[in-house]
Amino acid sequence: MRSSKGSAVTLALAALAPGLNGCAEIAGLEDRQVIPLLVIAQNQAEPRAIALDEEAIYWTNGRSDGAQGSSTGGALRRQIKDEWEVVDLLAPSSEVPDVIALDATHVYWSSTDTAFEGECVSAEGDERDKLWKLPKAAPVPAAGGELLWGSCGAAEAIALSADNVYSARPNADRITWVPKRGGTRRDLTEAGGKPRGVATDGPLVYWTDPAENTLSVIDTSSEPLVEELLSNLTDPGLLVLDEANLYWLTGDNVMRYARSGADGDVEVPLLKDGLPSPPTGIATYGDYLYITVKEAGSVYRLRKDGAAGAPELIAANQGGPTGIAADGTGVYWTNSGSGQIVRFNDE
Repeated sequence: MRSSKGSAVTLALAALAPGLNGCAEIAGLEDRQVIPLLVIAQNQAEPRAIALDEEAIYWTNGRSDGAQGSSTGGALRRQIKDEWEVVDLLAPSSEVPDVIALDATHVYWSSTDTAFEGECVSAEGDERDKLWKLPKAAPVPAAGGELLWGSCGAAEAIALSADNVYSARPNADRITWVPKRGGTRRDLTEAGGKPRGVATDGPLVYWTDPAENTLSVIDTSSEPLVEELLSNLTDPGLLVLDEANLYWLTGDNVMRYARSGADGDVEVPLLKDGLPSPPTGIATYGDYLYITVKEAGSVYRLRKDGAAGAPELIAANQGGPTGIAADGTGVYWTNSGSGQIVRFNDE
């Protein structure tokens, strides 16, 4: 995806595009440029997290809708890229899917069961908060999936290695992991803090903790001892990485830290004046980071390697942009307020 041709054109198109169901052209603009925003799904009930593979877009809904009848839960859905059909992957239930992650063969997601009213464990021993997986090729809608763990304290971020699923569970005060093939749930960290973001690359697992204001790492290939990379941070949140750096959200900014950082290195703010309200989602692809700001209804991109400056606004007047993901086909996000799934591509 290339940079936009001009900020005035981008802002004008971004403001108009959410009301469109397809690409369109605006008379009077130079070269009759195609609007880069496209609403690819509508009438979703509080869409949340979103994830991509080569063929499809996957997302979670926080509430039931007409397609689910009287279900009290949410939905896990898929849409093949460049097609319009939205497919329910799960049969209606009381489960509410939240965060989501993909590998080549499976979908992984966390959920909370709305059948529980305050308690965490039912009289029958069922547990409220869960982590699931489902083969992408499974017949759908499936009655749930394969349960990887159930507990108290939902996963609010998920990261996948080749063999394991790592979950940041702030309400359980820990990072939890479980083998993808199934098995015993284990804690990567001792109880304490409120881990918010988690990311992994090979044996390295990184996480942020806004209660402790730290960024930490464990090398799971050796004796798993926590190494605190940075302390005295300010409200570190969701975390992503690439081959060179770690990036995370704060209450009003995006920070970068070199993965090869030496003693004395510090985090680098990527925005000069911050964001208008707290950022909601972060994604990385190529040279850019993509950020949603739900309260402001805005979606931004910024160069990973640039000096601190102003972010580029790629979409305004959105209906609660929340989860975001990006790949070579575009940038996709959920509008939790307006119930839309939106794609941006300025190619």
